[in-house]
Amino acid sequence: MTIAISSMIPSGRIDVLDATDPAAIRLRVPGDPGSDFVGWYNFRVSGAKDVRCRFTIEGCRAAEAGRLTGREGYEDQWTNTGPLVSTDGHTWRRVPAEYDGETFSFELTPERDVIQIAKFAPFGPERDAALIARALTDPGVRLEEIGRSVQGRPIDRLTFDADAEKPVLWLVARQHPSETQGGFLLEGLLERLLDPADAGARVLRESAEINIVPNANPDGSALGHTRTNAAGANLNREWETPDPERAPEVVAIRSVMEARGLDFFLDCHADQELHCNFIWPSENVPGWRPERRAPFEAFEAAWAAASPDYEPGHPYPGGCPESPDLGMAWNWVGSAFPHALSVLLEQPFKDVSAHPVPETGWCPARAHAFGRSLVGPLLAVLPHLERTR
Repeated sequence: MTIAISSMIPSGRIDVLDATDPAAIRLRVPGDPGSDFVGWYNFRVSGAKDVRCRFTIEGCRAAEAGRLTGREGYEDQWTNTGPLVSTDGHTWRRVPAEYDGETFSFELTPERDVIQIAKFAPFGPERDAALIARALTDPGVRLEEIGRSVQGRPIDRLTFDADAEKPVLWLVARQHPSETQGGFLLEGLLERLLDPADAGARVLRESAEINIVPNANPDGSALGHTRTNAAGANLNREWETPDPERAPEVVAIRSVMEARGLDFFLDCHADQELHCNFIWPSENVPGWRPERRAPFEAFEAAWAAASPDYEPGHPYPGGCPESPDLGMAWNWVGSAFPHALSVLLEQPFKDVSAHPVPETGWCPARAHAFGRSLVGPLLAVLPHLERTR
């Protein structure tokens, strides 16, 4: 059989330079259209069963120029990691790779006629649909299409147990489409919220209204982008003054937050260089008050107790900026809702340092379990939240 490599799969992304020799397959990761964001790759390999293959992604130094930061003391995205590989789209294993400053290379012998290789496990549209369908089997859950993306895809909000008398919690994931860890985290959280036998989840639902936007950037997800939507906008830099044409996704989410209210916000992201799960409050925005530190500390301590995969004490990467970027969701929320606690979450692409699992690194199953552990921290923060309604 002839080896074939294709990115024409959901969330696919790769350029094939040369695949004639299995021992020297040459690839390149294209940037997001209209931007220099590079990182996400996801492709299918067929016809290579039992054939030893060596894959080399070229142009990685050029790709590094597209990174958002040059944070001293932090790795680049290619170092000390490798791709995830799957034969069924559900179970993923980590393959070690080498980075020489120019190229990113790895070897494997596919055990099936078709395998999938990705920077992190994709969270495709069928999985989005399944998550929503599962949630809507519960009579206390409602879905509202709060807007449309640039290309017309729905922006959905799931609301658990709407009640104007309760604290209002918001979770938003996948503004950056390559950061699929947020999808798996929400799957884990929803699994517990939908289990009537789970006492912690039951009490959380009795005590709070929970609003979830599972996919804030459906265009970028469908197109296999790293950080942008279909208009080339990095949505997590658009929150201060979002353009309805360029960032309708942000306009939609902001509008509903303002209309409904907000007492707690978790902005779910992932970082290509970190070796930890990292959270931080919006403590340098205008209007921040020291009293908001106590709710964050209660939330953080509870998460550390609930999951050894959260290790407290990691500093803000590169140091917390002196001036906040209010174009970022968690900063805008912290400024627009001065009574509320707004928290940034960054999951790793690589692994955590405290309890690593080299066979998988950070992976979908671990992100799912981390989402399950979120019930306890949300319960712990509720008594500390201020409310304005």
